[in-house]
Amino acid sequence: MASTVDADRIREVQESDRTQHKKIAKLARWLRESKYTVFFTGAGISTSAGIGDYRGPKGAWTMRRIRELERQKLRGSIGVREARELEKLLAEAERKGQQKSVPMIDAQPTSAHMAIATLVRRNMARFVVTTNLDGIHRKSGLKAHEEVCNLHGCVYAERCTGCGYDFERNYNTRRRNIHVHDHHIGICSRCSSRAPRSYSGIPASRNTGAESEGFVENRLVGTQDKNVGTKDTHINFGELLDDKDWKEADFHCRKADVVVVAGTSMSLRHITHFPFLAKKTVIINLQQTPDDSRCHLRIWGKTDPIFEALMEQLSIPIDPSPIWRPRDSLPIEQIPRYVGSYYLQAAKRLEELAVLKEAEVEERKKEKERERKMLEERERKIQMIQMREARGRVAALVRSGIRIGNDAACIRPGLYRWTMFVEAAESKINLADFVEEFVESAETKMNLADFVEKVVYSLHTTFTPSSVAVSSSESRFGLTRVGWGTFTVKATLHWKKQHEQLIQPLVLTHRLNFSPAGGSSVFRGAAAEAGGSVTMHRYSEEQHHVQQQQQQQQQRLESPHSSGASSVAPMVGCCG
Repeated sequence: MASTVDADRIREVQESDRTQHKKIAKLARWLRESKYTVFFTGAGISTSAGIGDYRGPKGAWTMRRIRELERQKLRGSIGVREARELEKLLAEAERKGQQKSVPMIDAQPTSAHMAIATLVRRNMARFVVTTNLDGIHRKSGLKAHEEVCNLHGCVYAERCTGCGYDFERNYNTRRRNIHVHDHHIGICSRCSSRAPRSYSGIPASRNTGAESEGFVENRLVGTQDKNVGTKDTHINFGELLDDKDWKEADFHCRKADVVVVAGTSMSLRHITHFPFLAKKTVIINLQQTPDDSRCHLRIWGKTDPIFEALMEQLSIPIDPSPIWRPRDSLPIEQIPRYVGSYYLQAAKRLEELAVLKEAEVEERKKEKERERKMLEERERKIQMIQMREARGRVAALVRSGIRIGNDAACIRPGLYRWTMFVEAAESKINLADFVEEFVESAETKMNLADFVEKVVYSLHTTFTPSSVAVSSSESRFGLTRVGWGTFTVKATLHWKKQHEQLIQPLVLTHRLNFSPAGGSSVFRGAAAEAGGSVTMHRYSEEQHHVQQQQQQQQQRLESPHSSGASSVAPMVGCCG
């Protein structure tokens, strides 16, 4: 096992931020272009979750190799080459410092795990091949065999050697105190496959590894035996991989446009060919790998910050870690007796964590609902304020008056060019002079185009067309025609959408006047009547100015606080 540790490749390398940023941008572009992306992950992706790797500066096999070399040194049997190797390994271990440590069974998804799961859920990646036993990709929400395969097994998997079904358990399925090459668990609850009666857990032969003929030779449940009940999927040194996982990895890597390798030193050469079955291969790792010169893009760094930066480049938020309840969980009291108290307690913690996350999700839902109601209430109040203001402004417009008239110019005797117009009678008004709700003085411009969407003029039937709609962004809605006779023009004012519910279309009339000065009159609304209608009265220009002055003088003498009730009501236009 220690032979897979390479002291010359153990040192961790971190490239500059600028260089890394360019490479991540390139990877993001490749992922956008790729129709079939696969991730190939190793132990390095789980170190930030608190699970130690194998060949890092403080990895399991590295530390084992250090202890082996230190024993040689104590015995005085260490060679020059081994002494240099020990010196390098110790230096890198010291450089690494103390690491976070969490039992594998308790480890939770990291940013990198969740970024990968997010991309799979969004169809920007199709599959994940992992060499990790920890089951964290499952905890990130990926479904075994549909979205992820575990080349070296999974601590939560119990596989039937008969029907091939994978039971996803809530406990570590590996039996304690059994032969390293024995994977026996029990009877399949789906197809009733079980180990033959000759199974005893005691090897019938010393040949128990990859070179053996399996159960037939050694009476142990091996990694490739069929119809011998259920087994764990843990692959130990000296064993063949299960064909099911091997074929899945091969199938998806061959289809891939891009395979992204993350967190592996690529030291286990029996499986490191898979990423290179794709059209492009990317390697993300802190340490050197044997394939650095062979891949299409090499990014040096820790997986979490790289994946966080990648998702930022893709403008995709990383999904939160989901609630994970294994598909084939058993109630605590039904967990098999062979599962020790340590893993039984871990199963309890797993359930407690799921319950806690459910409570957090429920609380977030309630908080969002509270926020939604608060926003709705705020919007309602804003709309009420806006409605009152709009109602007041419409009332002020109607009460201050709307002018309708025409200009005229003689083209030749008996023929005139005339322009009908409709506009606000006053260009500026003090709202408090017209609407009691505006208790403070608030002078405002009165532009009819702020209220009216269009004016439809109805002309004499001799005109084609005789009905013309006029829109305007200016203060005046004008319509120019040429003719010889006078007649009464009807103008229908259609209000903008925000005012439609406050006042119905208003109809005004005007008889054409071909005198040099033209002619106009002002329509003003009286107080609201029963049912919310408003009667519009016609005034000559002189009458309008006199009455306007009288009204403003009277309102200044009256207290603006004389009534708390609004005098503004929905108005229905009609002509007086």
